[in-house]
Amino acid sequence: MTTQSFDVAVLGAGLAGRLSAWQLVRAGLRVALVERAGPDGAGSAAHVAAAMLAPLAESAIAERRIVELGTA
Repeated sequence: MTTQSFDVAVLGAGLAGRLSAWQLVRAGLRVALVERAGPDGAGSAAHVAAAMLAPLAESAIAERRIVELGTA
């Protein structure tokens, strides 16, 4: 069994978590990005569009309920 060592743990693979982890890696740190819903991030805000920055721009390809939630 191997053990990994990390400098930082980022909890949550939503938009803020992913961007934070990316910047920390670019700064040379070893980062563990942990998402409660699992490694594919299916439950993260980034996956379900809850962190959508421009919901109306996405309305052409997103489900109606997703656009409504994003707008709200």
